[in-house]
Amino acid sequence: MKFSLCTCMLSPIIREDIKDVVNRLGKDADRLSGKTVLITGASGLIGGYLVDTLVYLNENRLLKSCKAIALQKSKVKKNSRLGHLLNNRNVKLVSHDASAPYKSNQKIDYVIHAAGVSAPAAFLKDPLGTIDVNVSGVRWILEYARKNEVKSILYMSSGEIYGNPTLENIPTPETYKGNVSTLDPRGCYTSSKRLAETLCSIYFEKYNVPVKIARPFIVYGPGLRFDDKRVMAEFIKNGLEGKPIEMLNAGRDTRSYCYVSDATVAFFKILLSSKDGEPFNVASDLEEVSIKELAELVHKICNIKKPVRVKKKGANFLKDAPNRVFPDITKLKKTFGYVPKVGIEKGLRRTIEWNRSVI
Repeated sequence: MKFSLCTCMLSPIIREDIKDVVNRLGKDADRLSGKTVLITGASGLIGGYLVDTLVYLNENRLLKSCKAIALQKSKVKKNSRLGHLLNNRNVKLVSHDASAPYKSNQKIDYVIHAAGVSAPAAFLKDPLGTIDVNVSGVRWILEYARKNEVKSILYMSSGEIYGNPTLENIPTPETYKGNVSTLDPRGCYTSSKRLAETLCSIYFEKYNVPVKIARPFIVYGPGLRFDDKRVMAEFIKNGLEGKPIEMLNAGRDTRSYCYVSDATVAFFKILLSSKDGEPFNVASDLEEVSIKELAELVHKICNIKKPVRVKKKGANFLKDAPNRVFPDITKLKKTFGYVPKVGIEKGLRRTIEWNRSVI
């Protein structure tokens, strides 16, 4: 079975999600009227929703159109995630490696640095490239902001910066310092994300650069790539092929999954705020699901009657992956009135339904 990323038209599921995002943003979104937003990693799962939100705002709310400069490594094609925007006059689609500076002849008001290599299979294959986009990428953006009048920057960090939290630090708050090894296979990702946060802090303290830090935890939804080898993507791929899922172990580790529309609301709330220099966990605390429970849920949605199995021989997976991922999002809730709405079963059904529509 061959999988594609998207069709040239915006999916009704994604459009429904975006409408919900805009309704939840309310008047906060009006600050984007007439502004220009630079988004790196624009063709990714998160980046795609960010760009589509700006387009929807232009069509339905803003008095003056917001311009988007969307950077992504590969050229946007008609059947790719942002293919429906190839002729949109308010979106500039640019093929550009975000680890290197981008020179714009337009005044940029807001920046969201969402580019990055977050899938373990990808960052193990290219650890130096992973470091470059996480460190060099954020450095040139901060330098640009230092020299120009940027209203706000959102740096997309990761919940991975905490490493494998100790039991007494779960749920994990922003104040937790982390339990991270610099030498394990994930170090190229986790350590470079941590260094990027340090750069953000330095530029805020030394130059008053208006940067905020988002720490997303396992964001999923329509646009999730099957080739990134992460657990949910592999499970969905199996489900759509009608194959029983074979797990790498007993699946006792637990995760908190955040549907992309919930996360998108949080990202814009943070970007448009005055909370310069502050980090925010971005996640859902509605459920904590074991890997086995996730597999069984995919079986249920895809109507696979055979049980989930465990491979008899151990597979090559990362031993240093956290045993339990469950963030504390109290700060996000109290600061912005954030409330996650989409539970794992509903979000997974929407993700699977979207993927069925683009096969």
